[in-house]
Amino acid sequence: MYELELYTHPLCSDCKESKAYLDEQNVLYTEYDVSKAAEKEDDLKKQTGSKVVPGFVFTKKSLLGKMKKPLVFTGFERNASEIKSLIQKM
Repeated sequence: MYELELYTHPLCSDCKESKAYLDEQNVLYTEYDVSKAAEKEDDLKKQTGSKVVPGFVFTKKSLLGKMKKPLVFTGFERNASEIKSLIQKM
């Protein structure tokens, strides 16, 4: 089971499309609006290596309850197939 963090900006059309898709699929996610909190933009860069939004961070707990290395993506349109595949596993 994956947990999803989504880093967005309100003026980003790809972010809006991402959220619409996730909501349509009834996917639970934690959204961070980088325009409201500079530290979240720093977190985005640490997680993905970039400040490009939307930033998707999928984490999965191991059998022992520890977090495995997250799967990260920047941009919905260019990573849609991988993101949709992971969402199907949620």
